[in-house]
Amino acid sequence: MIQFIKKFWPQLLTLLPWVLLFFSIIDGRCVREKKAPVTPTPTVTPPMVRDTIRDTVEVVTQQVIVTEKVKEVISSEDKQLLKDLGTRLSAVESYQNIGMTTEAAVELKPDTSSLDAEDKGSSQHQDSILAYHDAWMDLKYNTLEQRLLIQLRDSLAIAVEKEYKHRFLWWRWRTKGYAVKVVNFNPHSKVTYNRYIRKQ
Repeated sequence: MIQFIKKFWPQLLTLLPWVLLFFSIIDGRCVREKKAPVTPTPTVTPPMVRDTIRDTVEVVTQQVIVTEKVKEVISSEDKQLLKDLGTRLSAVESYQNIGMTTEAAVELKPDTSSLDAEDKGSSQHQDSILAYHDAWMDLKYNTLEQRLLIQLRDSLAIAVEKEYKHRFLWWRWRTKGYAVKVVNFNPHSKVTYNRYIRKQ
């Protein structure tokens, strides 16, 4: 390495000012970009792009709404919710709404595990409780009492990714925007809407 520097040091000295000039231009553009006003889109929710990983895990990708003031973008219901939480709107850095629906077609079978010891002899009572269980959902239906017990479990992972306008080797510069990725691990549920707002 030392021999290489000794051999090509005139060329390296010639190249160094151009490299410094290149990065100073990039840095100046980044500063101007941070100071540039961002026009919020309060009435438009960016579309969701759906994908699947690991065969059954749903991933939803969507552009982040970037604004200077979060209060100009969120709804009156969200403002009231933040007020009820005791949070000042000026202190909110980002805000996200996620809507989900759960739907599954399952087969209910007699549940003998929940019966009392004295009732196990009665086949009529054994057939009165139908049940279904998996990692994400528990269903129990009592046919005698006409009562249905539903327990649902959801798990979400959310990541916000910065998107760059330009790439060169391992350098990235000039932010184009942000994308939020929502990973839904429950195969029975579906993300119906997602809105992520970020303060500039």
